[in-house]
Amino acid sequence: MSLKFTETEDSLIVTIEGRLDSVNARFIGKKIEERLDGCSKDVIFNVEKLEYMTSAGLQILLAVSKNRKTIGKNTFIHKPQKIVDYVIRISGFYAFLQKIDKIPPVL
Repeated sequence: MSLKFTETEDSLIVTIEGRLDSVNARFIGKKIEERLDGCSKDVIFNVEKLEYMTSAGLQILLAVSKNRKTIGKNTFIHKPQKIVDYVIRISGFYAFLQKIDKIPPVL
C-alpha cells in the first residue's frame, strides 16, 4: 500500500496504490483527513494503480466527498481499474464522484 499527496494550483491529488481494505483503511483515512485540514482545493483520487478496494475504502471516498462539498469543492476519481470502478459503480458512488481522464500538471 502506498499513499502520496501532490498539488496542482486548484487540486490536491491523492495517489493510492496497492489494496485499500479494512487492514489499512483507518491509517489511510487518518492521513488523508490530516492532509485535508485547512486545504481548500478539489481532491483528485489517482487510483490508476489501486488493485482492490473494499467498503472500508468507499467510506474514505464518502468522507472526503462530504468534506469537500461543505466548502463548495469537488472530488474526482482518476483512471480506476476495472474492479475498483465496479465497486464504485455498484455502490452508487458515482452520484457524487466524477471521473476524470487527465490529472492537471503538478506545481
